[in-house]
Amino acid sequence: MLARVLGIVALLGLSGFFSGTETAFTSLSDAQIHSIREKWGKRGELVFLATSVPERLLTIVLIGNNIVNIGASVLASELTIRLFGSALLAATTGILTLLILVFGEVAPKQLAIVHNEAWAVHTVRFILVLELLLRPVVWAIASIASLITRLTGAPSSTGITREGILYLVKRAEHLGILENTKSNMVKNVFRFGDVTVQAIMTHRTKVFSLEQNTTISDAVEQISSQGYTRIPVYDGDPERIVGISILRDILPKLTRNETHLRLRDLMVAPIFVPETRTVEEMLAQFRREGLNIAVVLDEYGGVAGIVTLEDVIEEILGEIYDEHEVKQREPVTDLGDGTVRIMAEVPIYIINDLLGTELPQSRSIKTLGGYLMSRVGHIPAQGDVIETPAGRFAVEATAKRRIVSVRYFRPEPADEDEGDWAP
Repeated sequence: MLARVLGIVALLGLSGFFSGTETAFTSLSDAQIHSIREKWGKRGELVFLATSVPERLLTIVLIGNNIVNIGASVLASELTIRLFGSALLAATTGILTLLILVFGEVAPKQLAIVHNEAWAVHTVRFILVLELLLRPVVWAIASIASLITRLTGAPSSTGITREGILYLVKRAEHLGILENTKSNMVKNVFRFGDVTVQAIMTHRTKVFSLEQNTTISDAVEQISSQGYTRIPVYDGDPERIVGISILRDILPKLTRNETHLRLRDLMVAPIFVPETRTVEEMLAQFRREGLNIAVVLDEYGGVAGIVTLEDVIEEILGEIYDEHEVKQREPVTDLGDGTVRIMAEVPIYIINDLLGTELPQSRSIKTLGGYLMSRVGHIPAQGDVIETPAGRFAVEATAKRRIVSVRYFRPEPADEDEGDWAP
């Protein structure tokens, strides 16, 4: 009798061991596996070897776990029948199930999650020995499982994905491990290949440019009031840009009293790019061609705006202001009363990222202002309220036939019978 009781206890212990081992190995991240490989020498290599074929490792652990659980059930049933007959067999089964749940599943798995590295390092040799002993069985079960997986058309594991990394970044920010600014930088880097220059360019209506026949003396006077170092040069029409004047090329001529020269004599050939070019491709082109400004063309070949290297860098680091720039209002501001002020020129993807909304965007609609005007079909006036599936937008300011800023009211969590927006 005592031997059977001790056998049940030992099998419960082995059940906890296998359950914890399964959790310890499956919870290891790639970073942890490589860290173990570097720190633990031979054992680290064994952990790396075991985790390189996770299907085989999982099969070994599950085989062991099922064997000991069945063994514990058989011994407990036999002991109950010997002592009390079959009348208490149901009660014994319930008690054993509870013991397995607590000591064979929940407790060891929680412990293994907290100490997954140490658990994996100290159990890997036993698991590999067990795999050697059970190799035919493991191979047969793994082959059947693999065949079923292929027949059902289940996709294979993709390993590390961009979505997974972004989730970890968001989780780290939520836990306070990663600062908000660093989190935004990481997310911006991953978005680099998706954002087009149209979303970050300076629109043609805001571009400062000079006519190619402007003399150096006149040009310097106008440039000094603007604070730019690279100026688009046009031929007659501001939308017919033919060159780029660089301040460092102009100033030496001014000091040598060559003020009779005109901008066309000093300008360099511009870079023309389509508005669909990604920010990542734009950065590569800037580095390749050595010019930090490009003219963005729309689908009809007209000038849509300009984009600079600074615009590209700001896409990662956030807004950068120099000594001559006036700091603009924050693109998104929480007003503290449940509403948010948003500048209309903010790209939709930023709003969706910051506010958790799902505003649609397309090739022709990139900013919040563009989305709202497409929603109502005209240029709204100050005070107009625009209802959208994401909430209510009240127009705060307009200028020159465009929206400047809006106030955003989140929708209230709607009951099944009510769908009113927040006031």
